[in-house]
Amino acid sequence: MNFLKRGLGIWQIMNSNIITDLIAKSGFDFTILDLEHGLHNTKTVQECVFAAKSNSLLTVARIPNSSYQDIVQLIDTGIDAILFPHIESISQLNEIIQKCLLPPFGKKSFSPFVTKYNYGDNHQELKEKLSIGILIESLKGIENAENLLKEPTVDFVYFGAYDLSVEIGKPGEIFNNEIINYLKILIAHSIQNKKKILAIYRNQKELDILLELGIELPVASVDTSHLMKKLKAETTNYHKTIN
Repeated sequence: MNFLKRGLGIWQIMNSNIITDLIAKSGFDFTILDLEHGLHNTKTVQECVFAAKSNSLLTVARIPNSSYQDIVQLIDTGIDAILFPHIESISQLNEIIQKCLLPPFGKKSFSPFVTKYNYGDNHQELKEKLSIGILIESLKGIENAENLLKEPTVDFVYFGAYDLSVEIGKPGEIFNNEIINYLKILIAHSIQNKKKILAIYRNQKELDILLELGIELPVASVDTSHLMKKLKAETTNYHKTIN
């Protein structure tokens, strides 16, 4: 399964299916459920997947590591894609493939009695229909990106601007010239290998930059950030009004 050709996503840290429903009804195309920095676990991912599927919203799970048990349980929820962080080498990538795919392509175990296979009702359809994404967020990852993106089972790549900004000594400056140059390198390799790129933005100016560079899957920051900004705007407006 290939991921979206074009669309808008958002990071979802809050582990609520209501948040997923709000994201869907706000017009987003996909949500990234964060199990590394967010509050999610397999149970909350399953709940969010149910909410997403009822709204035709695609779901991505960013996992904290490549634990086989975590990967299998997440795939069984019926998640559309899994995003693997801190990818820097072909050996890491080969390990991921083995854990994600059924034989003969990998070594993942199979149970038909899970959400993914409609609890045993349609288990004869064994095609994985799972998109695999890699998060390149280090200088070593950028250096090895050309070979990493040649792997045919990788559908998309997420540009990890924040970790890169820390590595180059400019934490949080995710749109400085050096970071943009790394993004351009990743874009070139992605185009060559027909992969899609996800990249985060925080305001209209940054969105314009991503679109100008050819990013077709921008990510509109994080649910907690949007909520905080909206709440602050309301309190600021209230205090201005009463004063």
